[in-house]
Amino acid sequence: MHKFAMIILAAGLSRRMGVFKPLLPVGGEPAILRCVQTAKAAGVADIIVVTGHCKAELEDILYKNVPDAHVVHNDAYQDGMFSSVQAGIKYLPDDIDGVFLLPTDCCAISSEALVKLMGMFAKGDTVSVIRPKFGEGPRGHPPLIPAQFIDALRSYDGADGLKGFLRALPTVEIEMADPGVCLDMDTPEDYAKLLAHLGFSAYPTVEQSLEILERYNTPPDIIAHGRGVAALALKIANLMMERRATTLDTALLESACLLHDIKRMEPNHAQAGKEFFLKMGYPALAVLIAAHMDLSDAVTQIMEPELLYLSDKLFRQGKVTRLCDTMRELASKFSENPEALHRATVRMKHAQVIFKLLEEDYGITEDTVWGLQSADELRIERGK
Repeated sequence: MHKFAMIILAAGLSRRMGVFKPLLPVGGEPAILRCVQTAKAAGVADIIVVTGHCKAELEDILYKNVPDAHVVHNDAYQDGMFSSVQAGIKYLPDDIDGVFLLPTDCCAISSEALVKLMGMFAKGDTVSVIRPKFGEGPRGHPPLIPAQFIDALRSYDGADGLKGFLRALPTVEIEMADPGVCLDMDTPEDYAKLLAHLGFSAYPTVEQSLEILERYNTPPDIIAHGRGVAALALKIANLMMERRATTLDTALLESACLLHDIKRMEPNHAQAGKEFFLKMGYPALAVLIAAHMDLSDAVTQIMEPELLYLSDKLFRQGKVTRLCDTMRELASKFSENPEALHRATVRMKHAQVIFKLLEEDYGITEDTVWGLQSADELRIERGK
């Protein structure tokens, strides 16, 4: 009977995600716990978790929920993932036949996939690294490394990280029916894809959105603004879909419109909102909210982020307002603050670009939007 270990790498800074990935919820539990439970379900005998960034919070969750996991801290975690690999291998038992190396953000891996990898080892291929693969894409995670290479892994100089070490070793690939072996959570977009693959929603329903607003004591005027932005955005979206074969996720759009200003009272509220909803497990929503103040790329198509952005600029003070009127208002408001006026002008120009695309692709002009509903019908009294 072969015996296997797994080193789960949970030490990094999560720079591309913007929040700490091992604690992000996946199916109602933190990603780190999902990794540990998957390894246990597959029959992995020894589980080592390497911590680094956010050490205290992560270790508290591990000790409370999986006290039998061996938790190791990597003081040099800022040196990169390979430093965590070498921190973990110091604690491997001597009697194992092979070790899995699993980054926490690759938490879509199934216990069935791990069993299949171990099965290949049991069939006699004990001298090759065993890697999962799906379709024509790159090799996935986790590699299963035979015990005979562990000493070499301990002494490796770290050139090109784990990839550099594995590159020189004999390797066999196992084709998997599950694309989860190739999914990770490097970015919010990756996180949303991973959740979709596992059957979990990447944004709340409208009912859940309203509950969130209530739970976090959102001021009534912010709720009213969100409702007005949502009403306008959905009107434009429906008109787009009527005029042309366009696919829009109106449920996501409505949720984002309702919730986009939930952190309005905080500095850089778009970024604060993004981090808030990432930690809640709603990456698709977080992406839209992050962009509702400033579109980072040149606008080339109209999708949910652009509709949220435009509707937020049009619905002001409880009513639909033309961009030219808003620009005059902002010019007066920021007449003695050139920097603020420049930022506001750039935002209005982005809105004008969106209107230009709406007109070119759908025949929707600012006059069309103005006429979707009368101002009275879209008016929502502040504080109601």
